[in-house]
Amino acid sequence: MASHAEVKLPPLHHVVDINVPESMTVPEKFPLNKKGQIDCKTCHDVKNIEETPFDEVDRDADDFFRQGPYQQITDFCYQCHDRESNQRENIHRLLDDKGELKKQQCKFCHVETPDPEEEYVREDFEFRLLPQKLCLGCHLKTPHLNANNHLLEVDDDMLERIKKYERKHQVSIPLNGKLITCISCHAVHEKGVLDMHKAAGKQVQDRDLELGIGYEKHAWNNIVQEDKKSRLKKLAEHSGQEIELSYQRIKYEVLLRLPAKDGTLCLVCHKFDL
Repeated sequence: MASHAEVKLPPLHHVVDINVPESMTVPEKFPLNKKGQIDCKTCHDVKNIEETPFDEVDRDADDFFRQGPYQQITDFCYQCHDRESNQRENIHRLLDDKGELKKQQCKFCHVETPDPEEEYVREDFEFRLLPQKLCLGCHLKTPHLNANNHLLEVDDDMLERIKKYERKHQVSIPLNGKLITCISCHAVHEKGVLDMHKAAGKQVQDRDLELGIGYEKHAWNNIVQEDKKSRLKKLAEHSGQEIELSYQRIKYEVLLRLPAKDGTLCLVCHKFDL
């Protein structure tokens, strides 16, 4: 009969048979072993999990994580760990309290830290991944509606429209060749890192980065909910989860090269015949 000590666990698996750190509080319903240490049963409520071969454990079971299921794995982790002190650092926050550049932060994306005072062209930069894949190291592939639909090559007419807009308004809409990437629309440097008078430094940031984008209620919400009601019902039946949908308008924007809430950003590429 195998014990958890004899099972080869994945590299990122939580350590077991350890004492509880003073900085951590384990809920009463999360049992420790006889030595007062964290073990398999502290986190998992699966019967006989210590004697069950690793590849036979049902990780989709509601009780796989104790007191589950959880919408996100981090919701389970924060049962013991402090949420605030374990938040992922916002790598777009590039200036310290004195307004100085945190040069080490640049290396999340750049191989070497560029000098913000220097003039560069696209070919001068060496990134850790291809520009079209770089943001996916931290962000979901579909961070917002229609994001994936935009990651494509522009045709010659759209390319000329973008270049014309850049020249007229002295802004930067960077492409990777003819390919639209996340940074074509999104500025990635905190406001003030780059000179705001230069094309690459111009951006929209209505409020603090930590607060992110902000929305406000809108009168169209009832109309949108009624329109989507039948489809959401089918989705809930299929997925087993109730989906709530509300229509809101953008109120605050951050890290955008141009305003999106009034359509300015969209009109750089798109032309609408009225």
